[in-house]
Amino acid sequence: MHVDRDDLSAKFWLSPVALARNFGFSAVELRRIESLVEEHQAEFLEQWNGILALRADERVASVTFTADALSVSLRDGRTITVPLGWYPKLLHASKEQRNNWKIAGAGYGIHWPDLDEDLSTEGLLRGAPAPQRPAKV
Repeated sequence: MHVDRDDLSAKFWLSPVALARNFGFSAVELRRIESLVEEHQAEFLEQWNGILALRADERVASVTFTADALSVSLRDGRTITVPLGWYPKLLHASKEQRNNWKIAGAGYGIHWPDLDEDLSTEGLLRGAPAPQRPAKV
């Protein structure tokens, strides 16, 4: 949460309430501001979470490929693009196999039935490549 007055500015984390940075407020003013933030913390968090919920929609809208990348468009307008090399099953698949995908997991996942491959928007947003399989001995 940001608090500004004239040329003064402070930022507080809401959970737990803590001063992140201060530009000019006195110690007395900071204690008073922190007290007010703590007093209204639940209201501030509710408003913040409501704003995020309205804006973010991480469900899959579409999936496209280039020669070296996978791009997933989300319903909120964002596009996640990751190297195709992160997902060997997709990298080595035919164009037809790649294009045969279905939205899964209530919209938060993608399933390729021909490849038995599944990806989630959560994993894509975190930048999580496919787990490496141990080498055969």
